[in-house]
Amino acid sequence: MLSLYATGDLMLQRPIADLEHQGLRGWQERFQTASLVFTNLELALTNRGERADKLVNLRADPELAGELPRFGVDVATLANNHAMDYGLTGLRDTLAACAAADLPTVGAGEDATAAMRPQILSRGGLRVAFLGFATTLALGASAAPDRPGLAGIRVVSRYVVDPVTVDENPGIAPYVETELMPGDADQAAFAVAQAKAAADVVVVGMHWGIPHGWTAAFQRELADYQQPLAHRLIDAGADAIFGHHPHVLHGIEVYRERPIFYSLGNFVFHSITRAQPELGRPYPFYSWRSLRSELNHLGGVARLTWHAAGRPASAEFLPVRLDAAGDACPAGASDAEAALSRVEMLSEAFGAHLSRTDQGLRIALEA
Repeated sequence: MLSLYATGDLMLQRPIADLEHQGLRGWQERFQTASLVFTNLELALTNRGERADKLVNLRADPELAGELPRFGVDVATLANNHAMDYGLTGLRDTLAACAAADLPTVGAGEDATAAMRPQILSRGGLRVAFLGFATTLALGASAAPDRPGLAGIRVVSRYVVDPVTVDENPGIAPYVETELMPGDADQAAFAVAQAKAAADVVVVGMHWGIPHGWTAAFQRELADYQQPLAHRLIDAGADAIFGHHPHVLHGIEVYRERPIFYSLGNFVFHSITRAQPELGRPYPFYSWRSLRSELNHLGGVARLTWHAAGRPASAEFLPVRLDAAGDACPAGASDAEAALSRVEMLSEAFGAHLSRTDQGLRIALEA
């Protein structure tokens, strides 16, 4: 039987492998006994490059790339809004650092074909294809046939101003509608279908959605485009989708017996201790409080298994608590209750059948 763990955002500034840290050591031991581990590497690994013109830029020493395979990670997706924080130089340094550490990556490359190319690994008699996509695209970050970058899926946003309600509530936030850019989901679905033709199991890392607190409270936490995109990728052959970017937990949906984890939150996020990071743009002033709240310290790890024939066998959600330094620990009783209750509440809208276990949540994959 094939077992796979998947984490949310991983942003490291110091070593995480082979430490006395009880929480990290516990996850490392789990990961090293699993068939495969998939994570989102949420920064550039570079000491060079020019800072991109954006709100927040993240990077770390390229030597830290070796921490991930030592920790048990088998594949990392680079398709996120920080992989190109230091331009093409930073992206290429990240790719080179991961290659030197024997860490396969997905979601970025020298052109669109390379960025959407899967990594296929064989474990337990099954071929598992990994893909990474991002809708969170800084200007020029999406790869093209003649341009390096990320495996991007562009989204169109519309800002709806209701004149009646605005007059009654001056300063109210607009209502935001989103939809997929025509053709982009087709390209991503084609990449998934090609991967499925070459593998028994296809898993997708999706960097999408809205950071916590950055959407008006009268709108739901998911953006309009997310569920249609998830269904499209599963229809094309994806067997599981692992979401990240909002930095908090979101709900779980089961579609055609395949799980969609809309956001697993943070896993390792060493800059979470900074109350307000250095911002690259002085105006408008964005408050960072909603990304440094107690909710941001609650994350999760997905654990999935498949039968030898590639049929899904089980899916679980395991709660995580980030300590004050931003490192993952098993959640204590009160933190676990908060994490599980939030996931259960947000999963109700999808009709997911979740049941409590002594470790977290079991997700029913069959109707």
